[in-house]
Parts: sequence; C-alpha cells; structure tokens
Amino acid sequence: MTVEWVVVSLGSNLGDARAHLGAAVRGLRTLPDHLGLKLWAVSPLYRTQPWQAQGPDFLNAVAVLQGPNDEHAPLLLLRALQALEVQQGRQRPYHHAPRTLDLDLILYGQRVMDTADLVLPHPRALQRAFVLQPLRDVMPDLQWPGYGNGWTDLLQALSDPPPQRLEDPAWP
Repeated sequence: MTVEWVVVSLGSNLGDARAHLGAAVRGLRTLPDHLGLKLWAVSPLYRTQPWQAQGPDFLNAVAVLQGPNDEHAPLLLLRALQALEVQQGRQRPYHHAPRTLDLDLILYGQRVMDTADLVLPHPRALQRAFVLQPLRDVMPDLQWPGYGNGWTDLLQALSDPPPQRLEDPAWP
C-alpha cells in the first residue's frame, strides 16, 4: 500500500490553548491502529488573530502524518479528529465560534474529493497564513494538488497579518 502525506491544522483560542494543542498532538500520536497513521512532524506554534471571527487570539500549528492510500482513510481520520475535539470540550454554538480545539484535515496526499462530510484539499487553506506558514516550516517542498510547490508563493500574497511564531522549547 502506498503511503501519503496527511496535513492537519491545529487551533485553539479558549481556555489553556497550549494544553489543548498538546492534547491534540498526543491524540495524533496514538490514533487507532486501524487508521494506519503515524505522526511525522509538528510545526512550531504560532499566535494569530481570529479569522473571520471574534474572541481571543488563536494558537495554531500543523501536524504532518503518514497514512495509507485507502479510499476510506480520509473520512475515518475526520471522525477521529472530531472525537479528539470533543475530548477537549469542543462545542459548535455558531459558525467561527471560539473553540477549545479545532482540527482541520487540510490535505490527504494528492487526493481531491468533495463530499457532504469532507472537501479535500481544505477549501480555504490556501487563504490562511496560520495554515500555510507552519506548513512551510515543516514541509517546504510539499506538492499541493493543483499548485505543485507554488502554494508557498500564495503565502506571500495574503493580506492577513502574518502569524507570530512563538519560541517554545517545550513544544510539542
């Protein structure tokens, strides 16, 4: 079975955001064996202003996993990510609400899909510096479906304030 790169963005802006993100990384390290996913890298932490929302600043990072090229794997991973969010107290009172933990499946290899439950690549990831900057830190040569390595140029063109990298020797 072919192995694919899988990118998950991590965000939190409620409660102890760093602790919530740490719990997410631990959860990604211990995903159920049947998913066949192994954590490969975690980016540095970044502080960012809420995107199209109000509330406290976010802490953000991305995690890169290696996973199987299996047609059901992305949806199974999505369910596992949602379970991790619930374990950290995630609630969804309204769109773009502040959250204890937000885990978004950004890429699953070169897969392109559009279902009621999941769109890959994530439809707004290329507009979000808080995804692109940490991803560039850990995988600058990543090939983005439809963009190749040109996705890094998109980061320079964004008008949002750049995320602020946090130096944290204890992270992750």
